[in-house]
Amino acid sequence: MKTVLTFFALLAASVLCGSNVFAQAHTQEHLPEGAKARIGKGRVYELAYAPDSTKLAVASTIGIWIYDARTGEALRLLTGHTDYVRCVAFSPNGRTLASGSYDKTIRLWDAQTGDPKTTLTEHMDIVYSIAFSPDGQTLASAGRDEFIKFWDVRTGELLLTFAGHAGSVSSVVYSPDGETLASYGADRKIHLWNAKTGEFLMALDPTFKDTPLESDRIYAIAYAPDSQRLASGNSDGTIQVWNTRTGQLESTLITHSGGVTSVTFSPDGQILAAAVSLEESSTIEFWDVATGERLKSFTGHTDRVTSLVFSKDGRTFASSSYDETIRFWNPATRTPLQTITGHNRERIFHVMYASHGRILACERVSDIQLWEPHTGRLIKTVDLEKRIFATTYSPDNVTFAYVTSGGNVWLLDANTGAPNETPLIKHTDGISSLDFNRDGSILAGGSYDRTIQLWNVDTGELRKTLEGHTDDVQHVTFSPTGLILASASDDGTIRLWDINTGDVIKTLERHADRIRHVAFSPTGLILVSTGNDGTIRLWDINTGEPLKTITPASGAFSTAYSPDGNTLASTDGKVIQLWNAHSGELLRTLKGHIGHIYSIVYSPDGQTLTSGGSDGTMLLWEITP
Repeated sequence: MKTVLTFFALLAASVLCGSNVFAQAHTQEHLPEGAKARIGKGRVYELAYAPDSTKLAVASTIGIWIYDARTGEALRLLTGHTDYVRCVAFSPNGRTLASGSYDKTIRLWDAQTGDPKTTLTEHMDIVYSIAFSPDGQTLASAGRDEFIKFWDVRTGELLLTFAGHAGSVSSVVYSPDGETLASYGADRKIHLWNAKTGEFLMALDPTFKDTPLESDRIYAIAYAPDSQRLASGNSDGTIQVWNTRTGQLESTLITHSGGVTSVTFSPDGQILAAAVSLEESSTIEFWDVATGERLKSFTGHTDRVTSLVFSKDGRTFASSSYDETIRFWNPATRTPLQTITGHNRERIFHVMYASHGRILACERVSDIQLWEPHTGRLIKTVDLEKRIFATTYSPDNVTFAYVTSGGNVWLLDANTGAPNETPLIKHTDGISSLDFNRDGSILAGGSYDRTIQLWNVDTGELRKTLEGHTDDVQHVTFSPTGLILASASDDGTIRLWDINTGDVIKTLERHADRIRHVAFSPTGLILVSTGNDGTIRLWDINTGEPLKTITPASGAFSTAYSPDGNTLASTDGKVIQLWNAHSGELLRTLKGHIGHIYSIVYSPDGQTLTSGGSDGTMLLWEITP
């Protein structure tokens, strides 16, 4: 076993945020009822400046964040959508904010107070894009249902619906003079429409350089202030500028290799800005609209830029990126002004506490993050550069075990960020679950090859292979003593294994469908399980007999015992429910995540329950001991 490092040594090796970064300054604000802190602000989809340039609205997976555009301070979080917010726009007078969502609705908000005004519900699928007419009286929207809709902003009345793209509509943009609406969709065409009547005017058919690929597409469109030019950003690294009066292609600008993910004109129409995604970073390029000359480039983002927008006064512009930052820039000097962090791009699949409770770890798609749970400060991100399929935290509070494709199991030193040079012996199929025993000397892995393997952590040698399940093993967990291993399988059984002999002690068979998750009580005398039959079952470990069955209204995906053994937490993937572990009585329901909850875990002191999910955030819930 690796030498145990102290918490303070780990902090000394951590990566800290810069002084101009507003990392987790508002972890305790804008929270759902019952939560005491949030880590992460959700993935960013789109940015919008207020007309007076003082505020920036951010469409995210957990709602709409409103930031002070001068300081980067988070002012407000607007919640109400029941799924991710995909797009956002301010009305021309700045009094109304509109948002479109994966929940198929559009919401209108009072931009000054944040109070909801109206909900528009006629779309049948995700709303991808919204745009106010220049006079502010009409809102255009489009989405995956292939329709473009016009709404009366004052009354919320649906004025007009029409279709014209062969597939989903990704974006709608009004011309500044209000006469034309431009749209583009999955059919890789740009359509121009009469903004008053919805009459189709013409189609602009972008051409892609070299040999066109099936994956070629349009990423963004933007009108010039004179309403006579329209720019498109394309996946082949080109920007095409069109004359919207004649439909003729005026110019094609060749960027650095990489897709052009966002385009926007400066308010005076002299500059065209484009976000160009490179292999390991992104640049923001400025072009002279009149000459087609590349003027300057802005660098700083380390991943794809998702949205780019000028302030209305032209003095700043903002960009968001998969690198989990929003950056404000001075376009004249090419210098960064402020950087906002905390907008996690990745889903959080697994949350884990160190045994001392001072570190909270989360597994994302290809990295592991370490946080201070009491301050919300990011200590370190360990980028593994490969897809992670399962993770577990060793009792030494330093070592992680994780699974990559092909069933490879690796040990990772969280201090150095370096995995072992070679993986532990791998299964013949993918591994679904890992768990360390109490002293960290044994690592168990359950597999889709229907077996469980036990490895010696110090030597990497295979100790035993446990066989008996007749279908995939979904989850494994050690008892508090480390002498018993429980396994849950798609064959509808739970097996209790003697670690020393490898024999099956008992087989538990009351679930009517596949079993997803198992957990021991703190005493190790009770086992709780969840299955696809929608039940939570508690078992007597000594007799193998069922003690109690709880049937939540929406079933249960996973469970966690409180350290005192009195409370059982469960999630159906959408909400968290707290149950009296002895009587089965429902005590509380916790709602706050937008999207799927993948993991729940109690802090070692039992005062906090932490959940992580697809919205890219962790919520820390106040639990009465």
